[in-house]
Amino acid sequence: MSLLAVFALVAAACGGTTGDTTTTAAEETTTTEAPQETTTTPPPVEGDCPDAFCVKYNIHPDAAWADGTPVTAADFAFTYETIMNDQLDITSREGYNKMTSYEEVDDKTFLAVFGELYAPWQTLFSAIMPKHELEGKPFNSYWDDLITLGSGPFVMEEWVKDERIVLQRNENYWASEVPHTGNPLGDVQTLNIVFLEDSQTQVQALRGQEIDMFYPQPQVSLVEEVDAIEGVEWEAGLGPVWEHVDFNHSDPLLSQKFIRQAIATGIDRDAIVEAVVRPIAADAQPLGNTVWLNTSANYEDHFSQYAYDPVAAEAYLTDNGCAKGSDGIYECDGQRLSFNWATTAGNEGRELQFALAQANLAEIGIEVNAAFGPAAEVFADEFIFGDYTVWQMFNFAWVGSPDPSGGNTIYYCEGGAPSGFGDINVTRYCNDEMEQLVRATDTEVDPAARAALYNQADAIYLEDVATIPLYQKPTFFAWNAAISGPKDNATQVGPFWNVGEWTGKELITFGADQQPESMNTFEPDGNLFAAGIVATAVLEGAYTITPDFRYVEQLITSAEPIVPAGG
Repeated sequence: MSLLAVFALVAAACGGTTGDTTTTAAEETTTTEAPQETTTTPPPVEGDCPDAFCVKYNIHPDAAWADGTPVTAADFAFTYETIMNDQLDITSREGYNKMTSYEEVDDKTFLAVFGELYAPWQTLFSAIMPKHELEGKPFNSYWDDLITLGSGPFVMEEWVKDERIVLQRNENYWASEVPHTGNPLGDVQTLNIVFLEDSQTQVQALRGQEIDMFYPQPQVSLVEEVDAIEGVEWEAGLGPVWEHVDFNHSDPLLSQKFIRQAIATGIDRDAIVEAVVRPIAADAQPLGNTVWLNTSANYEDHFSQYAYDPVAAEAYLTDNGCAKGSDGIYECDGQRLSFNWATTAGNEGRELQFALAQANLAEIGIEVNAAFGPAAEVFADEFIFGDYTVWQMFNFAWVGSPDPSGGNTIYYCEGGAPSGFGDINVTRYCNDEMEQLVRATDTEVDPAARAALYNQADAIYLEDVATIPLYQKPTFFAWNAAISGPKDNATQVGPFWNVGEWTGKELITFGADQQPESMNTFEPDGNLFAAGIVATAVLEGAYTITPDFRYVEQLITSAEPIVPAGG
């Protein structure tokens, strides 16, 4: 399983076989092992293509918007043009910027044209925009409060700020069954998403039947509490979500490698995994790769040289002329090694791992101070892309999918981030050799060779301690047992991936712990979890991602990668 880096709690939308599933506690608890990636992108075939590489999308003949207007090639073209409009604030243009042109072959056939082979082409067009609804509208504000038109099984009715988001069944839904599962459409008519400040409040609401489901950060005590609630089913899974601690490389101290080495070697990552993860996922191990997770056949441990060793950690400091002050904290060139550690407030697991790391680092003479805040604040652009005066160390998780290409811009030195770095490079770390290796993966279609390029890049990244990978993070989904159909999807698509087939209740209330700034998931302000699950229910794309990490057609019947005949 690999990683697609999108914002930590969702941002924005595969290959594998299903992992083994074990059921305990009167069949109310399911724990799913992480799938291994086995499906590869279809190889290109020779055909009619005006440049180095093309993808022909065959749009489903019945695909239509909620107002009855057909989904056409013009909508695909409009989506591309909007994403590539440099006057708009778009989260990422990665992949689309490889296209050189396109052709609307007919109403239901769209040809994307590339100047070079583009291996992760299935990651593109993950949500299609309605041209007839959005053309001529101010894109960066029009969908801020309401996704006015979609093609999915639900429509967005309203967003009452600080209270709820309401989705209603799309009475004009174009499909007679859920396109990506083949299952019959369900009978749920209304979805309410309400905002509850923390996971403990959500548990109490679930127990009191004020909500029907929630998708919290998994915590040991929370799992125990939910397991004790009668009439509730839950599922914990290992998906492409990885917890880490980032360094802000604009910081005068943290920009020095030996200080990052001391911090990395001074934190007992295995003790963190033991306390935070193993009570939920017994086989969890510390992570040593930022591209491939532990369960992947492509996994290589590139962080073993920084195993917990307090003696070695202090040696990094003393060998570079640092000395302890009277308070037991080291100073280097007169600067005290004291850093703020940012993360989301109210998260039991993150608070515990901070406490463990804080104690570890205090033992070697480094001070870290809690700088916790609400998710809506710490994942806001002005914070997450800020320099060291905003944050110095930041603990959060990247959420992903089987193809790592969406995370490529983490490693880019230049791009669309407010800081000028790669689109989602929040650390401000730059290494030209690493970046070139990552960029080379776009045109490498051999899976083994492509994985090797990623591993070479990751080895550079982690040897330089650009970040501290912690562990593959479990997901947790709990719901009222009267509802049939929910199944965890640990990719960025999230728990509403098959909402169109849910049955058992006409009204379902979902508890979310945060409210987005915008409903527009194409722009940075729409990067939080609630916006993502709404978009999953309301908008559809060429492909979606299933829980077993496969790309499955949604608005299309098929797509064909093409290289020029004789090319």
